[in-house]
Amino acid sequence: MKALALDTTVSCITIAARNQEKTATLSLDVGMHQSERLLPAITLVLKECNLEAKDLDFVAISKGPGSFTGLRLGFSAAKALNLATNCPIYAISSLEIYAKPYDSWNGCVISAIDAKKDRFFAAMYKNGQEIIAATDATPEQIGTWLPDQESVLLVGPDGLKLKEKIEKLAFKTKVYCFDAHKTLPTDVIFIMAEKLCKEGKPALQPYEGPVYLRKSEAEEKAN
Repeated sequence: MKALALDTTVSCITIAARNQEKTATLSLDVGMHQSERLLPAITLVLKECNLEAKDLDFVAISKGPGSFTGLRLGFSAAKALNLATNCPIYAISSLEIYAKPYDSWNGCVISAIDAKKDRFFAAMYKNGQEIIAATDATPEQIGTWLPDQESVLLVGPDGLKLKEKIEKLAFKTKVYCFDAHKTLPTDVIFIMAEKLCKEGKPALQPYEGPVYLRKSEAEEKAN
């Protein structure tokens, strides 16, 4: 497999290239400077794996929900590579990416990304299957998902933040949170995208873009 994976869902972006058994990964917590750093980062990880863009079997990307700016930049970079080399793009739910390493958890898994304004982008999974689709919700609303007799694992970049808020609301269900940085999102993206590729699943179409669960601040102000 010769591939590139991008996770630009949150402010800390992760870029990785893989050439068979060799992988080069770079994580950059650069805030508003993503646009300046993304393309040089892609060039660097490709070089570290002795790859050129024309060598890629596919590009894989987290499709959201998440940061409006980050997702747009990630998709722009992926589509530019697609136009230049005709390599397919596989886009995978950000929340599913963060939940995937915990498929074997004996209970429900809630994947969470801070959506600001005391809200979270979140989805619930059990045994690797989505049981509540991605939504833009308050901690109170997410708390109503919690089963009474079952422990729940909160994961994702902001799983800990959601855990703290839910615990303050005194729901009876016991909630846990693991270190969000134990598994790199690009490692999961590679696995999921390669599976899609081998199964002959359709790649991203030219008209498809990121998944947004709410309007941007500019759109809200315009309305």
